[in-house]
Amino acid sequence: MLKNLLRLRPGTYINAISARRLALSEKSGENPPKKHVNPFSQATPASSPVAEYGSSETTEEREKRLKVLQLEADIAHQEGRRVPAVDFFKDHHWQYILTLPTKSSRIKYYAYLWQIEMKRESEKRKKEQRAVDTERRLVEVRKERAENNHIIYGLAHTSMFLRIYDTTINHWQNNRLTRAMQFAPKMVLDCSYDQHMTIREASYAAKQLMLSFAENRSNDEPFDLHYCNADLGGKCMESLKRYIPTMLNPEFPMNVHTKCFTELFPKEQLVYLTPHCREDLVKYNPDDIYIVGAMVDTVNNEPLSLAKAKRLGLRMARLPLDRYLQWGSGSGKSLTLNQMINIMLDMKKTGDWDTALKHVPRRKIVDSNQQTEQERNRRALGTRASKLNVRIDHLLGFEQERRQATAFATPNKKPIRDHKDGLEFQLDKWATGKQKKKQSQN
Repeated sequence: MLKNLLRLRPGTYINAISARRLALSEKSGENPPKKHVNPFSQATPASSPVAEYGSSETTEEREKRLKVLQLEADIAHQEGRRVPAVDFFKDHHWQYILTLPTKSSRIKYYAYLWQIEMKRESEKRKKEQRAVDTERRLVEVRKERAENNHIIYGLAHTSMFLRIYDTTINHWQNNRLTRAMQFAPKMVLDCSYDQHMTIREASYAAKQLMLSFAENRSNDEPFDLHYCNADLGGKCMESLKRYIPTMLNPEFPMNVHTKCFTELFPKEQLVYLTPHCREDLVKYNPDDIYIVGAMVDTVNNEPLSLAKAKRLGLRMARLPLDRYLQWGSGSGKSLTLNQMINIMLDMKKTGDWDTALKHVPRRKIVDSNQQTEQERNRRALGTRASKLNVRIDHLLGFEQERRQATAFATPNKKPIRDHKDGLEFQLDKWATGKQKKKQSQN
């Protein structure tokens, strides 16, 4: 028995203790204990040669492979392919290229970066052309003013209105965020899900965080937003720095914390908004501090926010989407971070869920008017179909023994007269019949 157990598979070794346990379990007829499987866990992908190579790769090998890839991109650019120049590549671009397993994936990524480079060059040329046109127009205006002694009224001339520049609007909105830090209710964005997102999902999350900051800043009554659990060297924060380069400046009104929100705020005021819990958020409480998980879960659908809220012992709630909206077939109930911020801003201002949930995309829900019209059309179609669904079996001839049912009643058991009975042509009767008709007419 032990010899058979030791020869399970070539290259597989089992020690004597495990072999003896297996032999005893076979004799006793007991099944080995089953391993508990988490139903929410993500399936672990099979280990690829690239992943194994990357995990065992040293720093020298990585630098050598990076030089080979740089040479590959440079040669492709010199050959005129859709590859940007080497000077265009940044450090995060090369880090992503090192993770790509095949040459075809690298070629697609090169083409994507080449499109970005072409757009930037086009914008640069347009900007230079606009500067030349503006300078020529200013020269013409100065020449016209020198020749004309009268006062010219209008834009860019003598006017009673002041021009408001973009920098003035930015300063005004930043000042409004500074006031919100002192007096407005607080709201937290939990940025601790970097390890559960891919590089693409992390870039999407960074863009949604940027849009959340912009939507909150443009609102009349903004929240005091706090970005907690921020890993400044992580994928999401690195992408967010490219969108908002001044986010870490001390004078910029953006609260970025590396600490957890439980260390910054009282625990009894925290409410974690997660779609996986069963309790709906009935009304907005300005004394509570609501937390939104900054995660894009297109691949990983585990209830991570629910698990974290339970682990920290926090209150949980979800938006009452099913109570106020009817979702269309095939549409997911996931909302972006900026949509969540807009919903909470309107809920804080109006206290009405019907008004706040207008920020949910219309493509995800079914309109009530459209639904009633569809039901009316379905009923009308069923009525017309029932009217047309009439069988004509009783109008046709069948054998007496055959049982036939019609839409109205069972046909009579009498044999139906054949359509040829009495239709033989008789010349004598036909002629006499015509003469009788003529006489009756006269």
